[in-house]
Amino acid sequence: MRKPIILCVEDRQNGLNGRESLLKEHGYDVVTTSGRESLNLFEEVDVDGVILDCRLQETTGGVAERMKQLRPDVPIMMLGAQDCAPPAALHPADSFVPRSAPPDQFVEAVHDMVAGGSPFFQRWLRNWKQRLLA
Repeated sequence: MRKPIILCVEDRQNGLNGRESLLKEHGYDVVTTSGRESLNLFEEVDVDGVILDCRLQETTGGVAERMKQLRPDVPIMMLGAQDCAPPAALHPADSFVPRSAPPDQFVEAVHDMVAGGSPFFQRWLRNWKQRLLA
């Protein structure tokens, strides 16, 4: 049986290294990139989910939106500070996890993302977008 493959996109190498180690410990294969190659990797590798730094999403002009256009079935989780991006940048995301979440909560959110979604994080993201738009 194939391990789930997660694409982690972030511009800070230490963040990528930490998430890669944590996810590998929990049975995932992980592909990492700093962002410039993320769309190419997304097209080349059959990933089961994407973890995208929301600051990178904002500065690269809609990476998540382009990924959803290419493969709408692949879940995308944004990772960052609670005030990391405007609602439009988070729109294509399926879930959001604060960077400050403890490792076990982060891994649980990834499990939920791959399994079909976390009601808690989906609800949190929806409520956060509504507050920002109000």
